[in-house]
Parts: sequence; structure tokens; C-alpha cells
Amino acid sequence: MTDFFVSYNSADEVWAIWIAYVLEEHGLTTFLQAWDFRPGTNFVLHMQNAAADCDRTIAVLSSAYLTSKFAQSEWAAAFAEDPEGQKGKLLPVMVEKCSPPGLLKSIIHIDVVGADEEEARRRLIHGVRPGRSKPAVRPPFPGAVRPKPAFPAVASSRGAYVPKIPKAMTDVDKKRFMRKTFERLAEGFERSLAELAGSEDAVEFDFDRRSSVEFTAEVFLRGKSICRCRIWQGGPISGEGISYAEGSLSGNATNEMLVLAQGDDIALSALMSGFHRFEDGVDSKRLTPDQAFDYLWRRFVSPLER
Repeated sequence: MTDFFVSYNSADEVWAIWIAYVLEEHGLTTFLQAWDFRPGTNFVLHMQNAAADCDRTIAVLSSAYLTSKFAQSEWAAAFAEDPEGQKGKLLPVMVEKCSPPGLLKSIIHIDVVGADEEEARRRLIHGVRPGRSKPAVRPPFPGAVRPKPAFPAVASSRGAYVPKIPKAMTDVDKKRFMRKTFERLAEGFERSLAELAGSEDAVEFDFDRRSSVEFTAEVFLRGKSICRCRIWQGGPISGEGISYAEGSLSGNATNEMLVLAQGDDIALSALMSGFHRFEDGVDSKRLTPDQAFDYLWRRFVSPLER
């Protein structure tokens, strides 16, 4: 039996992957959508098998997770098996400050918010281990004399100011960044489609990973196609760019292009943005991969809100 099923929202995928990797480094086994759900397999059946075949469930807690109806069913299944928490079936790991509601609030969680990597790793491994939290060595004597603080008038020594020197981006850096962005889009669309279908009985979807550089997505409402798009690497402006086409699942026409933005720091620029209400508050000319996914996903599903 697999030790942990890692339940997460697509917005927190980087956290879920980090958690699973750390656990496996320590000899534990995990089941993770990003690694174990392969193209052509049944997403819902995978989720059912994960709940049945994994000993415990880790819920990656964030505001996005708490608003995901699909995620609710995942942690609720683990809670139902162990409502008193005697077996530790449900183990929340908080990666963003949030307020778990209802029954989820009663489960003690591992908090890694604000911790550096080594401290977060320590808290995670310490939290998943069964048994008491007694330290391995004797703690310091609480009555020890503490050093007096320095008088406030004494000037503290400071190191010299070190300027931040911009690092030039290489062609390899650019290729890797665009590849990472495309994978973020593909994984985000696949998971979000499943979450959408899981939250609405009238919704069905199709996701086709045609190749390593192309995928299509389609949403059906009561059997009728409402949203469909094709996303691929390449296009008329840049071979390294990412093209987005609405309505058509073939051809070279595009409705949006993501390319590398101008500037010292690496970012994306949406060339055909500026006409949509959900762009408010986001600089569409300097997007992160996560913001690029959110922008294209909201644009893709907008016909459902009309």
C-alpha cells in the first residue's frame, strides 16, 4: 500500500511536488497527480484508487484548496475513514495562511508557512512520523542566565551594502523557462478541467495531450461544446513562444501569444491582452507561469459565464 496520497489544488502544484519529493527522499511512497496520472488514463478512477490504495492523505492547505470542490471530496474521504483522528488518515500541510472551515478545522496541521526549506523539511518529516514529539536531546535549562541586550545607544556593526547585479539570461535559460511554462499550462488545464467536471454534473470535458509541445481542451455543457482551445509551443512570431487558439483545434491561427518579456528578470508577455475584465490587477506584459495559466484558463472558460 502506498504511504501517502497528496491532495492539492493546481495552484499549489509546486508545493505538492516538493512535499512528495521530500517524503520519497526519506523512504516513504507517494501518489501524486503530476507524476502518476498519465495521458489517456481516467482521472476520476485514479482519484478513487488513490483514496482506496493509499494509507494516508496529505491535504496541501491554501485558500485555493479550500475553495476547490474537487479537493473537498478528497480530504472528506480520508476524514470519513478516521473521524476521530486516531489513525492520522488525514494530515493537512498548510503552505499558505488560511482558515480551514468546519470539520477540517479540527485536524491538527503541519505549518510550513514562512519557513525556509530546511525548516519546512524538518517540520514535514517530523509531522508525518507517528508517536510523540519528544526531542532526541535534553532541551536547554530554562533558568540559564541570558546575556544582557546591548545598550540601544551602542552602534551595531553592519556589513557593507552589496548591490544586486543582474544576471544575463542565456538561451538555455529562456528555453527552459518556456518549457516550464508550457508544462504548467498543460498540467493546470488537465487538473482544472477535472475539477470543473467534478463540481458540475452537467459538465463534461476532453483533454488531449497530442504531443510534448501541444494539447487541446474542450468543455461540454449538457452535451454541447461550449469552450475549446488548442495550445502549442511555436507560432508565427516566435518558435519558442506559446500559442493559444480558441474554437479551432487545428491550423495556425492564434488568439493569443505568450513570449518572453523584455527586461532583466525573466517573465512572459501576452501580446494580445488588454481586452478582458479578468486582466484587472495583473500586468499582462510581465506574467509568471502561474499568472499565465490563470489568464488563459479564465479566458478559456469565460463562455460558461455568459
